[in-house]
Amino acid sequence: MTKNNANRTILITGASGGLGSAVALACAAKGAQLVLMGRKARPLEQLCDQVEALGAPAPGYCALDLTKAGPAEIEELINGLVEAYGGIFGLVHCAARFEGLRPFEQVQPMDWLLDLQVNTNAAWLITRTCLPSLRKSGGTIVFFEDRNAVGDAYWGGYGVAKAATSALADMLAEELEDGPCNVLKLSPGPMRTGLRAAAYLAEDPNTVPEPTEVAQQVAKALLD
Repeated sequence: MTKNNANRTILITGASGGLGSAVALACAAKGAQLVLMGRKARPLEQLCDQVEALGAPAPGYCALDLTKAGPAEIEELINGLVEAYGGIFGLVHCAARFEGLRPFEQVQPMDWLLDLQVNTNAAWLITRTCLPSLRKSGGTIVFFEDRNAVGDAYWGGYGVAKAATSALADMLAEELEDGPCNVLKLSPGPMRTGLRAAAYLAEDPNTVPEPTEVAQQVAKALLD
């Protein structure tokens, strides 16, 4: 465990999900200070216990429903985190909303709007608010693309939102390429997560790899 990583605060959205929790544990194994964001407090508390069991600093956590969080709430939260932890060194966007595969005309309007809110709008708001601190720390922003969902049938608002977020990551990477902080966009491929299970109902989950390898890649990019 690298002790100097205790001064590097990593904010992980969607931290209680399959990918988010794997990223949290991989970063904890390197001794990072984590702030875990998710929709419900109880899964975050359980993840905090796992992180501390690895000998990492006690994580902070915040239960936040991204379907409801607006600019003022997100700005207040991020500014409070920056003040409490002295800055943010890494931002990992693992939060995702996906309600299953549906034909175009069967997607409910509110599901469409909430998919865009969680998968794109909230990611933009959080990144925008964290950016001054990330510039100061020379940190890294991590986005995940989902190539299976983009442009293919039945993926609804999630697929459109993931296309938009991929474009957002590319745009931001170009704008920041000569600056102190970095943008990393990963395409992890199939992983054993709840999101994939919701899309591939007949698939044997044992045939799909755990997100551990991707999480290790993220932790290495952030902290090594």
